[in-house]
Amino acid sequence: MPIVFDQTNVEEYESRRAQVMGAFSPATPVTDHALFAGRSVEMTKVMDVVSQTGRHAVIYGERGVGKTSLARVMSQILQDRCLALYYTCSTMDSYGDIWQGLLEDAKVVSLHHRAGFTGEYERIIESATKFLGGKDPTPNNVRQTLRILSSSRPLLVLIDEFDRIQESDTQRLFADSIKILSDQAIPATLVLVGAGDTIDELIAEHASVQRSLLQIRMPRMSSEEIARIIWNGMATAGMQAERGFVREVINLSQGLPHYAHLLSQHAAWGALLEGRLLVRTNDFTWAIAKSLDDTFHSVRETYYRATNSARETLHGKVLLACALTKKDDLQTFSAPDVRQELRLITRQQYELPRFATHLHDFCAPASEPRGGVLRRSGTARRFRYKFSDPLLGPYVIMKGKAEGLIPPFSPSKFSSASSWS
Repeated sequence: MPIVFDQTNVEEYESRRAQVMGAFSPATPVTDHALFAGRSVEMTKVMDVVSQTGRHAVIYGERGVGKTSLARVMSQILQDRCLALYYTCSTMDSYGDIWQGLLEDAKVVSLHHRAGFTGEYERIIESATKFLGGKDPTPNNVRQTLRILSSSRPLLVLIDEFDRIQESDTQRLFADSIKILSDQAIPATLVLVGAGDTIDELIAEHASVQRSLLQIRMPRMSSEEIARIIWNGMATAGMQAERGFVREVINLSQGLPHYAHLLSQHAAWGALLEGRLLVRTNDFTWAIAKSLDDTFHSVRETYYRATNSARETLHGKVLLACALTKKDDLQTFSAPDVRQELRLITRQQYELPRFATHLHDFCAPASEPRGGVLRRSGTARRFRYKFSDPLLGPYVIMKGKAEGLIPPFSPSKFSSASSWS
């Protein structure tokens, strides 16, 4: 029996649409634990670190894998165990800027004798920034401030977008802070969060804090975790989804939660327009058409620069072949891998020299017309390629699907866990 409602009832329709918007959040991190799916391994690691005085952590991984959502949800989960401080870095932030931002809303309560001989005390509440010693604190100033602030309950200090920091001195000062806090067993846990394939890309001077810094790598989500995002979101919105739709989203999203949220949200809206509370497999086509205009502008702009031409070229099809190619654990692929996918797209046999120039164009600096799309590593004849922006790959596939260049996906071609069905 179909699951339906009266979509002509404007009040009910708007209410259900609002539920869908609350259940899926493609543009913002998830902050509600009830809507957060998967990541049990990473969550356990963070909780273990918080439980051990002197231990700190760095959460790193590709852009778009859900690092910020994890950090936000962990601050919510642990709020009963500790005081959670959260800060998002910008490119111009200094060491002092970050600590001022972290501590400006944190309060320290102290008792002072009232004037006279009454023996009474006055309760004074002050901002923790008072104890930093100015706008340019040293790691020791920070240690003293956190010692005072953590005297009543442990601290959890989450510093997001740490990779945006450009000053090497700031990175060095944080490494020094971690070492001092660890050596002196201050009950404050620092968790640095940022994009990077390796820990080296996220924090300098890390060797000196290796023993006290737990490295938590955020991989792309498994098929089961992406499916759970969809099931949880649909249930929250009072809706359901056919397994065929879930399978299509798993394959296209390539382990990136952003696309699971984006496609599910648009598919759910499409179903509501027809008075349905069941998202069908064929709603996937509608979801792609709507999602193409709702993807981040930077992703759409990069795609346009890479493929736009006054005359017909292979650039669009080569880029699609790169997106469709099965990747290794580091999300890299080779030119021979691209050749196989390009043959399926064009139904022609292209040898490497025919599209090597296209790959070279994509690897050029971002200032070049088609550059900034791929990153290349390795040596000649053994090059490995990777999308500079992980969110670009699924967008390219959506364009290919919309233009009818690729057939339906084979089961679990892109998913990181093939057991889901």
